[in-house]
Amino acid sequence: MFYLRLNKLRIYSNGALLGMTEVQLMSFVTLGEADFPMLNDFYRTNDPTVKRHLVAQAVSRVVSSRVMPEIQRVKDNQLIFFGDTGYNVFVADTIPESVNWMLLAVKSNQQLVDNATLLTQILTEQNLTKLVGTLGILAGAASPVTAAVTTLTTLVAESVLKLCINAHDRQLGMLLTSFTRAEHYPYGKRDMQNVPDATGNMKVDYTIFGF
Repeated sequence: MFYLRLNKLRIYSNGALLGMTEVQLMSFVTLGEADFPMLNDFYRTNDPTVKRHLVAQAVSRVVSSRVMPEIQRVKDNQLIFFGDTGYNVFVADTIPESVNWMLLAVKSNQQLVDNATLLTQILTEQNLTKLVGTLGILAGAASPVTAAVTTLTTLVAESVLKLCINAHDRQLGMLLTSFTRAEHYPYGKRDMQNVPDATGNMKVDYTIFGF
């Protein structure tokens, strides 16, 4: 078994002028190359139509991994706990060789869009054309599929945040990280506290546990 567990986080500014506000969390977890066989096919084919179809599949895989832990209204500099045992953002029957994790925190007073709506926003003709070109350039990378997964995950984050801006919401935090078994959990355990995010507004405690 394998668990990626969110234990605690701190949000320094809740985005409100006064008092407390609603915060939505979104977690996306994928397993590196193991989750994206279609990207290997992408780099084998020269058919532009097939490439667009494969990119759409890969984006759908990232979006389908989304889970949304529920949290209460929060104030500035608040520690947010997830019970005595934390919140499992990912569970698998076997220990994966690699894991990609993105955690977004958004100030929002409304229901966030479902996966189908999010995909509609991402998989536009313009975005697909841009992605096919961007991923094609990565063919020369040491590990093109790994680089492509990072690119796709970043695109999903940008699309979520664009939706939030259009709805007058605000990004409060974004943790984007990757793990490999050999480097980060060779003995099945990784326990981290106060990990800073990319915005400087959030710190995260998490545990990786596998056996």
